[in-house]
Order: sequence, then C-alpha cells, then structure tokens
Amino acid sequence: MISIFKQSAFQLSQTPFSLSFGSFKRNFMNKTQSTIDSNVNNNPEKDLNKQPEKDLNTKPEKDEKTVLQEKVIGLEKELKESKDTLLRSLAEQQNQSKRLRKQMKETRNFAVTDFSKSLLEIADNLQRALKNSAKPSDELSKEYKSLHEGVVLTEKILHKVFAKYGIVQIDCKQGDKFDYKVHNAVLTLANSKFNDGELGLIIQRGYKIKERILRAARVGVVKKEAEEEKKN
Repeated sequence: MISIFKQSAFQLSQTPFSLSFGSFKRNFMNKTQSTIDSNVNNNPEKDLNKQPEKDLNTKPEKDEKTVLQEKVIGLEKELKESKDTLLRSLAEQQNQSKRLRKQMKETRNFAVTDFSKSLLEIADNLQRALKNSAKPSDELSKEYKSLHEGVVLTEKILHKVFAKYGIVQIDCKQGDKFDYKVHNAVLTLANSKFNDGELGLIIQRGYKIKERILRAARVGVVKKEAEEEKKN
C-alpha cells in the first residue's frame, strides 16, 4: 500500500499543477483497485470470495419414498421368514402326529402278543390230541365221539379267536426251502427224499400276528453232508 502512495506521489510531481484534486483522487483509486486485482489473480488461494468445496463423502439425505420402499422390503423379508418358520413347525407337528398314530396302531395290534403266545400252547395240545387220536367210527363209543367232537369244536373256536386278532398259522410243509425269517431249525436230517436245505420235518407249527412273527416254526432241515458222514 505504501508503494502505491509513493507511485501516486511521484506521478503527482510529474503532473502539471493545473490537475485538480478530483482527478488525482480518481487516478489514485483506479491504481489501488488495479493493484488489488493483480494480487488476487496472482494468489487465487487467498481469494476470500471463493466458496469452500463440498465434502464428497457427504451422503445425500434419502427422500421419503426411498425410506418407505426400504421399510416395505424389510417387512416383506420378516413376513417370509415368519411364514417359513410356521410351515416348518406345521410339518414337524404333522410328522409327529403320524408317528403317534403309527405307534398307537402298533400298540393296538400287538397288545395281545404275550397273551397270544400263551394260547399257542393250547392250540398245540389240541392239534396234537386230534392228530394222535382215532377218528370217530361206529366201533367207538358214543362218549368218545362226543369227546372228539368237543376237541374239534374247541380248536375251531380258538382259531376263530386267533383270526379276530390277526393271528394266523405260518404256511409251511415238507419240501419247502428253509427260510430263517419264519423257520427255526432245531436239527438236521439226512433225508434223500428232499434236497439239501429243504424242510424234511415239521416239529411245531409257527404263527404270526399281523405282519410280525409271533413264533417261528420249529423244523428239521435236510443236510446231505450228514447223510454222507453217516455212510462213512
């Protein structure tokens, strides 16, 4: 600023005295403004009128529509998760209900298993008595005929009760192939009439209740090696 005054004073000394004070004032102001503009142009970082730059990391505020859309998306996600949880819970309850019904059915079907095993001995004795007794004929007494008929009728009634609870005899006969699922081999036979591994003797009838084995049939199984060993 002092240099501006010095320059203006020098110019004043070189100016004819007839120059008015007003002209000097205008000239002085013009020179001062020119100097200030020159300094501002040469030092742009010192420009006081320059606006500060906006922070690029500042996120613009969300409008109301965007906020509502995000809330709707969040609610839809929660609804889907709740629906999946409910469906899994219902499926688990249905499976549990099926298991309970199956267990109750098995309980009803096999509740008489132990009691039925005891009755099998009665059935065996009745069958054995009829097998070893003579058939009724005119030569036999009336009392024997009545006794025989009573045993036959008792066996029929017993098997009728068995059928009511799903208890049936296992069908097996001599010459059938041995099946460990329904047969219980208690001895081996050297019998040339049947092939190796076939049933040569039915010792005791087997029974099953529904699809479950109540008692396996006791049988004798043919074994050709036994016959060869006996010959040697």
